[in-house]
Amino acid sequence: MDVEFHYYMTYLIAVKSGFENKQAQTIAYSSQYIDDNDIIFNIAQGTEDHYKNYISQTKNITKPRKKLFRIYPLFHFIPGDPLTEKARRRDGKLHYLNTTPDNDNANQLLDAALTTNNLYKIGMAVHAFADTYAHQNFAGYYDAFNSLKGILKKSPSKIGHASAGHKPDIPNLIWNDQRLLTQNSERNNKEIFLKAAAHIFEKLKRHNHPEVNTEELKKEKEDLLVDLSAAVGETTSEYSFFKNIFLKGEQKKRISNYLKLSSKKYYGGSRLEKYNAFKWLNQVLINKIKLSWIKFKRKIPYLSVLLEFLAEKFDKITGLHLTYRYHWQDSSSYKKSRWYQFQEAVKELQDTAEEIIGENVFSKMELEEL
Repeated sequence: MDVEFHYYMTYLIAVKSGFENKQAQTIAYSSQYIDDNDIIFNIAQGTEDHYKNYISQTKNITKPRKKLFRIYPLFHFIPGDPLTEKARRRDGKLHYLNTTPDNDNANQLLDAALTTNNLYKIGMAVHAFADTYAHQNFAGYYDAFNSLKGILKKSPSKIGHASAGHKPDIPNLIWNDQRLLTQNSERNNKEIFLKAAAHIFEKLKRHNHPEVNTEELKKEKEDLLVDLSAAVGETTSEYSFFKNIFLKGEQKKRISNYLKLSSKKYYGGSRLEKYNAFKWLNQVLINKIKLSWIKFKRKIPYLSVLLEFLAEKFDKITGLHLTYRYHWQDSSSYKKSRWYQFQEAVKELQDTAEEIIGENVFSKMELEEL
């Protein structure tokens, strides 16, 4: 899933489930920012306010750093039940790290986050839970198990759904996963995303209103799904890599629909802001030139991956290591900022996820990178 579900739909789900507008905004922003939190910032080095964040995603999925391998099965590809019927493949292969929808590990993580009432953790756990639907039948590990047939079959793109490109993330796309048995191979993303929305809404609603009765919950859920379905629009089996990456016309129409819904009284009655990946970061760091450079790289797809590759080559040839120094806008208040609180929540939720998935999955494996 991408920003459409993780930010816009998550906001609508959260506010519909009983969170106040600002709370729902924090949950939704955290849910999406987990994908954009891919830079390690070394801030205020040599001072008592020195801080180094954890990343929760890496844009260069074809060449992840070994030490960061855990972010995939912890935040984006939570392992589930490899024996479930929907995971049955033509080649009969199984993988212990295979992601399956609504699995026990993802439920435990979301329940643990809800128990803390920490909105940042809730948003991140919602992200991870939602991705068990979109990323089903892919493993957050470098393995040929993930490869689809075609030009990318022998490429290094064997982590997660890299070989499927962006197909699993597009809300209205119907596509085919030819690794699976014929009865499992059609992927109707709209149906899948709506199922994810339904389950997330149920969990959030019961958290906010434990007393809610079954009929009331069912009615509210149905209303939500009708609205989200209309906002997503008609499904299509047509996929264009160029249009999806560069033009994004259809995505803009859908986002406009989500924003219109946010203005409705039953979705908080306040138009949601468009997502800005630098909103929280801009509030705490100086070094505007360096931040502007980061923003520029984000605007051009895959530029960051290319520049990272060139920087690695430069470091290898020269023995030098290019690093940036960042500083707090206000060293007396940065700990109260949303960006800092999000980063602390990343570290804490990662520990929780490692306890859950480590005990249930990792402990039964001997993978070097994990």
